[in-house]
Amino acid sequence: MNLSSRWCVTAIVALGALGCSDPVPPPAQGAFIASVNSVSPSPAGKSCPAGAAFTYDVPDESETKPTEVLDADTYLHKIIDGEDASTVRCEVKGGSTFTFSGRISLGGKALEISDGTLGADKKGTARITVTNSLRISTSLSAPSANCVVNAAGGMGNNFQVRAGSMWASFSCPSVEAIPSDYCKADGFFVLENCDQ
Repeated sequence: MNLSSRWCVTAIVALGALGCSDPVPPPAQGAFIASVNSVSPSPAGKSCPAGAAFTYDVPDESETKPTEVLDADTYLHKIIDGEDASTVRCEVKGGSTFTFSGRISLGGKALEISDGTLGADKKGTARITVTNSLRISTSLSAPSANCVVNAAGGMGNNFQVRAGSMWASFSCPSVEAIPSDYCKADGFFVLENCDQ
């Protein structure tokens, strides 16, 4: 009988009807970097509230360690769900094709991914929402799952996807807030220890 089995038997005896369960899985973790830019020309009556381009990341490494910022082949820093007021929730399901979703947030900065699908070539689409309370007053969301997502590994990148985790790029032709906020967004994200 191994140590965990002995603990389980001891716990059952001590606690009566309570039983043992599988070990608690590690918490979800991840990182992202997003660039929000004006669209030119913008649709009539709409504009990007951020004006010129801005980029933000979680965790924030762009000022202190600019050479270590998340990109296509660099992933050194992450946040862990529940640590330091951070939230990481995610789901990556599949084998040859995938569905995925997630949210990475810390300190008024967030990236939310929904309705994500990847084909056998590891490329697909998702709906992306960007939030940065220091730069924009409201979240900006893609109007549908029209953001291009690429998790296909290859020359010049370390992208990957498997059940429970992924590293990918995203590009959204528009992220919007009614009635008049209209920008575009792109970047990279990593999700790990996700539901599968």
